[in-house]
Amino acid sequence: MKIKIEKTGINGEGIGYLKNKPIFIASTLPQEIVEAEITVEKDRYAIGECLRIVEKSSKRVEAPCLVQDRCGGCALMITDVANQEQLKLNNLKQSLLKYMGKFDFRLISQLQSNPKPYNYRNQCKHPIKLEKKQLVAGFYKAGTNHFVSIKECIVHEDELERAKNAVLRILNKHRCVDFDPPRLQGVRTLIIRSMGDEIQITIVTGKMSLDQTLINDIMNIKSVTSLYHSVNTDRHAMDPFGKRLVHIAGKETLDFEFEGLKFALNPKAFFQLNTHQASVLFNAVKNLIPENKRVVDAYCGIGALSLLLAQKSEKVVGIEFSQDAIDSANSNAKLNDIKNIDFIVGDAAEKLSSLSSDFDVLVIDPPRSGLSDSMIKAMREHQFNEIVYISCNPSTLAKNLNDLKSQYRIKKIIPFDLFTHTPLLETVVHLERVK
Repeated sequence: MKIKIEKTGINGEGIGYLKNKPIFIASTLPQEIVEAEITVEKDRYAIGECLRIVEKSSKRVEAPCLVQDRCGGCALMITDVANQEQLKLNNLKQSLLKYMGKFDFRLISQLQSNPKPYNYRNQCKHPIKLEKKQLVAGFYKAGTNHFVSIKECIVHEDELERAKNAVLRILNKHRCVDFDPPRLQGVRTLIIRSMGDEIQITIVTGKMSLDQTLINDIMNIKSVTSLYHSVNTDRHAMDPFGKRLVHIAGKETLDFEFEGLKFALNPKAFFQLNTHQASVLFNAVKNLIPENKRVVDAYCGIGALSLLLAQKSEKVVGIEFSQDAIDSANSNAKLNDIKNIDFIVGDAAEKLSSLSSDFDVLVIDPPRSGLSDSMIKAMREHQFNEIVYISCNPSTLAKNLNDLKSQYRIKKIIPFDLFTHTPLLETVVHLERVK
């Protein structure tokens, strides 16, 4: 059947309609007419596979990545960067209209473009498989167990790719094998992070040890300063890290400077994957907050933004559910000799309700699922003068803004492209309490 693609979804797929039912078709663009076959039929939507493009969009380009159509990580690489940004903005606008009824788009500032659309990502997590008697790195195609080997990922920093290839050569030199579920042995995942001049590597395996000569070889790779071994025997694990994570060589942390602050990261500590754009986004948030205010940073992670805000605030309190993250945040505060900050471990809504009412500003950066009902309730009850909401999902952002609109009005929305070629859009919303 022939279907006209009307718009792009938040996951980067094209959306057409058949008798008013939306059909999601990957690797298609608005205004294209495609021949498609329905592969999944639901009551409210369907998923289709593009068999042939009948009429191409003038915005379509040939993806520079040879496995773009199979990997699924860069769904928008089939169009130019300027059009990618427009499609992301359209998704934001459509979400605001859908959940808020009407919206003044003049509140949306110019999108902050990524100046480096390639080689910007500072971390990779590669599944490892044996192909032609050699270990190779790759990804699983989205929504499947189909492994796609990748010789070079063009959105990774050059240092990541260099280190990845060096580790693979060493693993093959030592005749390592991939993970065998029945035996629960073999190499499973390779995790590499590059910050500044340092590289941290984690090798995830089944039940096995790493030979000392292999460890020595890896530590001789240029810029590698930290090496960990993780054991993960859970066949269906979503998290690549296993329950057992052991530091085996070099430094325990990855040490770097960001916006004049010092940070020390362990392998599980989250930091924005695009260092340059993280700087732009964090400074935008900092500039929205008045001087000498009392600030709560919910979902604070390792405290990167909290510490930056502490430089201009009277007091900052960071809240995070993960004890590991809070431990890292406290260490980073001590590392920078910042004393006007406290970090609290626990549920954000619960801890927010227990805070005194003399805090002026709330900064929130929730997961992709957005704010829980209990968090919305706690925010309403606390009545902050200002809220800065950092979102990675236009849909849940719009829902939450609608929930808050009776008490807070939107002053400004700033979109950021952190992950070029993907459908992801980071958005900062500045709200003030209606008095």
